[in-house]
Amino acid sequence: MIPFLTALIVGLAAAGIFALRPVTAKIKTVLHANPVVNTQIKFQSLQLILTAVVLLLTYLLNPENFTRFFRMGDVNAHISKIDWLGVTGNETWLEIATSIGLFITLGTAIFMFFQLKKAGVDYRYFLFSLLWSIPFSVANAFSEEAIFRIGIISPLYGIFSVSVIVLISGIVFGAPHYFGMPSGVVGALMAGFLGWLLAMSLVETQGLLIAWAIHFAQDVVIITSMILMGHSQSKT
Repeated sequence: MIPFLTALIVGLAAAGIFALRPVTAKIKTVLHANPVVNTQIKFQSLQLILTAVVLLLTYLLNPENFTRFFRMGDVNAHISKIDWLGVTGNETWLEIATSIGLFITLGTAIFMFFQLKKAGVDYRYFLFSLLWSIPFSVANAFSEEAIFRIGIISPLYGIFSVSVIVLISGIVFGAPHYFGMPSGVVGALMAGFLGWLLAMSLVETQGLLIAWAIHFAQDVVIITSMILMGHSQSKT
């Protein structure tokens, strides 16, 4: 029963995130003159409300596991050995966050650079975009980690093996990114790998901090790029 309810909650939440976009567009209240910033303020606010509902339902499914994972966690916990990533198992998650996390962020930045080049953005707005991306990234990373990591791992932990749970988290997180940002097959694969890695961090550190921090770094790159795309050279 719990696996079914978990799939239902997370599935509806994922659909809800997509549904928030047209809902946001229908809210005529203008909170900022910049249209992308205006949209993000409304979208992130609504997404946080959705996240609160998901967290409440997730807690009710398994209060003990929820308490175990919904906290900062031990950033000095050791990561399991992953041969194909060159991870020996002697590294801590803090070290992984500052090494592999850096390479993932660089990969995201390279991917987004080509999107920006194609859009012909005006880099005079870079600082403006970066500063606004920070609070949006704080909120977005928390919401998505709460839904796609806590929402999956907390109720399923102890029912399925860890390897199955983190794979589920990666797939469920990656698939919607086919239509998101970064988009397409490459975007979905990048997001799927990230989701798998962040799910592992949640299980092994018994907390959310490492997963949120790595996710936050990606979102800063992505959301900064999104705001910049609103200032293409063709519009100026």
